[in-house]
Amino acid sequence: MDATAFQADLETFLTDMVWTFTTHGGRSAAVVWPRGEASVVPALAAAHGQDGAEQHPADAVAHRLGTLVDRGARAAYRTVRPGEAEEETHVSADTFLLTLSGAVEARLAPLGPGWPAGVGRLRHRLRAGEVLYLPAGFSSALSVRTPALVMELTLSA
Repeated sequence: MDATAFQADLETFLTDMVWTFTTHGGRSAAVVWPRGEASVVPALAAAHGQDGAEQHPADAVAHRLGTLVDRGARAAYRTVRPGEAEEETHVSADTFLLTLSGAVEARLAPLGPGWPAGVGRLRHRLRAGEVLYLPAGFSSALSVRTPALVMELTLSA
């Protein structure tokens, strides 16, 4: 795939994430399977562990997402391994969790009062290509049966 086609897929992919953020931002967790994932996800997975003088693809994705939602954004890769007990952690900033390889079971819950009616615990198995939006104020825990690679895109004010 040439660079122009990839950029078009990336823009479509991020636009779907932005729609999710616009709809659910700060109100509830949501899962989206963005269009364009067939080229974006493998490219981001292949870039894991690569260092170089150029801007890393994950940083470029974070920068573009931040621009689209008018917030700062940072990217971080994370490998989730079977048997690693992960306790629920507080989500302190709006975050997108993108599964790059494998499958991840996510367990979420809103913390404290004040959430809209119908917002409650969620348990979902994310496959490679799916994106989970986690609003600040939720707790999350991940588990896997086989190793999985995820990218966290965290927004800041």
